Amino acid sequence: MNHSKICVASSMLAVMASSFFWTGSLLGQDPLAHRKSNLTIVVQDGNGNAISDATIDLKMTKHAFQFGTQVHDRLFTIAESDFGSLNNNQKRGLIGDFSGTSIVPTWQDTLNYRAAISDNFNHIIPTNGMQWLPYQNNGPQHVDAAIHEAQANGMTVTGHAVVWQKTDWPTPNQFRPAANPDPQVFHDTLVAERLGPAGIVTRFSDAGAGPTVLDWDVLNEPLHVTHYSDVFVDAGIYPTEKHAWADYFIRADGLRPDANLAINDYNILSSGGDNAAMQYRDLVNDLLVLGAPIDQIKVQAHMDRTVSKAALTRRLDILAETGLPIAISEFDMRDDANQISPANQKQLFQDILEASFEHESVNGFSMWGFWDPAHWRGNGPLFDEDWIVKDEASAWFDLVRGEWMTGFEDQAIGVDGIWNGDAIDGTYDFTVNVNGQSQVFSGFALTDNSTFTLTVSAVPEPSCVVALSIVAIAAVGRRRRKPTRVGAIEVKR
Repeated sequence: MNHSKICVASSMLAVMASSFFWTGSLLGQDPLAHRKSNLTIVVQDGNGNAISDATIDLKMTKHAFQFGTQVHDRLFTIAESDFGSLNNNQKRGLIGDFSGTSIVPTWQDTLNYRAAISDNFNHIIPTNGMQWLPYQNNGPQHVDAAIHEAQANGMTVTGHAVVWQKTDWPTPNQFRPAANPDPQVFHDTLVAERLGPAGIVTRFSDAGAGPTVLDWDVLNEPLHVTHYSDVFVDAGIYPTEKHAWADYFIRADGLRPDANLAINDYNILSSGGDNAAMQYRDLVNDLLVLGAPIDQIKVQAHMDRTVSKAALTRRLDILAETGLPIAISEFDMRDDANQISPANQKQLFQDILEASFEHESVNGFSMWGFWDPAHWRGNGPLFDEDWIVKDEASAWFDLVRGEWMTGFEDQAIGVDGIWNGDAIDGTYDFTVNVNGQSQVFSGFALTDNSTFTLTVSAVPEPSCVVALSIVAIAAVGRRRRKPTRVGAIEVKR
């Protein structure tokens, strides 16, 4: 039998299989084409000779697209001994006790919480540690620990939020309306503590004492809360509120030209019509005209009604008219007053994931928590109180952790030692199988069309090459699905 012909046939079948799998329809346009790059893998021995009698497995281990979550700073990092020393009220404080069920988390809950973060996300947003009043009161200890933990595990971090112009928390008491603050003192303190050389955005930089954070929500919810700028404009510090808002960005950029600076607001995607998206677009454009160096538009997506995929896409299109990238920053769905039924939540979750990942201007999707007891409205998108995966979360595990994580097995290497195909951008491990022995190559980042050369350290003598090739043909394009797990515990679905 001609082994070379078998390898050629296997390679042709592999390319056909991968093309069909990722296109989804040979007649339709691939909605994820912009998420993919062409991947070429060259397999050789230590002398640079092509290895053709081999197969290769490809497994994405991390998305290039940002999939993130809000985290409770201390729950994410607390040591078991410190956890054991807390009373029940203090343990409830670790999760915020937002659900109203007075749940006391166990140590196993903390382990499950961390495993769920590690298994599902590549980005975190610390909850309260960077907000003005909590940062004043508690310092950076817990948020530092959360950022270090995330970055040590290859995750990126958002600093949330530099300026949030509320009349109550997290504004310090002396600057709330009831205190009738002196406008200049108010302004100067805001700049010094949040937007100045000794402020928070500088501390979390290469020049500061804390870990470097490269993504910042500079201005939070300007369409809805304007207390700071109201005071400053009335005092003549700025001519208009938009001048104040633009100045926040200008000051942040002056300190952190290396950072991604974002504006963040809500009721854009969940609105009853498109007017809110148009208003947000127009605000961003006005701020850009005033010189605000805004790098990204963030959309919170706290969904309190069903919205079609077409409407979600249309509103993203409206925001994309600014020319800026977009991120979904705080996704969740409300059912605390029966706003959205479980069946509609399931469909909405799928629609917003698809609308986001398919949109060329969207580069991130973060949810505002994922576990019911630690969610601010008791309805985390992924897990219930007992860590059972919700039916509403099916799309997350089927798409984000399933179909969109490229995985091919037993792909035949061509006679020239080359495998070629398209794959969704991300970090990959490759396993080369030669004559019954395997070698793993880890940590290859695919973000553009790339060629990776894998040098097999020792090529074993052939054994049953014909049988191996036949198995490769039969297994082309096969993907293995694994049960959903939290840590070492297989969860029910």
